[in-house]
Amino acid sequence: MQNKGLVICVAVLLTLASIFYLSFSVATNYYDGQAAKIKDPIAQQDYKDSVKYLGLYSYQKCLETQIGLGLDLKGGMNVVLEISVPDVVDFLADHKQDAAYQKALEVAKQEEMTSQKDFISLFVDAFHKEAPGHKLAEIFATQQLKGKVSTQSTDEEVEKALREEVAAAIDNSYNVVTNRIDQYGVVQPNIQKLEGQEGRLMVEMPGIREPERMRKLLQGSANLEFWETYNNQEVTPYLAQLDQRLANGDTKVDTTATDSTKKVQATPSCNSKVCTQQKQCS
Repeated sequence: MQNKGLVICVAVLLTLASIFYLSFSVATNYYDGQAAKIKDPIAQQDYKDSVKYLGLYSYQKCLETQIGLGLDLKGGMNVVLEISVPDVVDFLADHKQDAAYQKALEVAKQEEMTSQKDFISLFVDAFHKEAPGHKLAEIFATQQLKGKVSTQSTDEEVEKALREEVAAAIDNSYNVVTNRIDQYGVVQPNIQKLEGQEGRLMVEMPGIREPERMRKLLQGSANLEFWETYNNQEVTPYLAQLDQRLANGDTKVDTTATDSTKKVQATPSCNSKVCTQQKQCS
C-alpha cells in the first residue's frame, strides 16, 4: 500500500508538471491570436512585450519555455549552409597566380563534386601532380599563415596548418550564424555541423514566417567599417560659441564681400558709355 501511494503521488506531480509546461504553449497561442487582431506591426510587438503570463513570465520567456514542436508539427525553415573551403585556401595562399597552384585548385574543385575525399586532400594530391618536385610551402608561406608555415615547412606541416585554418573558419561561421539567429529571436533553433561534409551547417528554425528575410540575414556578409569621430573636448568649444551667438540674437550674415562686389559692378570703366558730363572718368 505504501508503494502504491508513492506511485500515485509521483504520477500526480508529473501530471501537474506536464500541464504547467503545456500551458506555456497555450499562452503563446493566445497572445499570438490577440496580437494578430492588431494591424500595426509595431503595436503588435508592443503588445507582446507588455503581456505577462501568470504575472511573471514575459512573452519571450513563454516562447523559450514552451515545449518545442519541431519542424514536422510547427513548420518553419530548414537550410544547409556551406562554407567555401576553396575560397579559404585561396585566401591563405594570398591569391597566388602560380599556374600550377591555380590548376590544382580548379582540378580539386571539379573532383570534389564526385569524390568522397575532402577538398584539402584533393588539392594536395592535385598540386603534387601539377608541380612535381615543388613544396606546398612555396605557395603558403604567406602573411596569413605567419608563425605556422615557413619556407622550410614540410608538406605535412602545411596540410595540417590548412586544416586547422579551415576548421577555425567553420567554427567562426557557426558562431556568426548562431548569433544572427539569436538576434532574430528564433526559439529553439537547431544548428549543427554535418558529419562527413566539411564546411556544411544544417540550420532548423521552427515557426519562421518570413523565410526570405531570414535567408537574407544568413547569407548577408558582415562588413567592418571605420568612421572618423571627434572627442567632446574638440566639439564643445564650437557648440558653446554657436550657443552664445544664438543667445545674443546674432544671426547676421557677413555681407562685406557681397557689398564690395556690387560697388565694383556699379562703377563704370573709362571705356564705358555710361560716363556722362556730370561724372568724368579719372
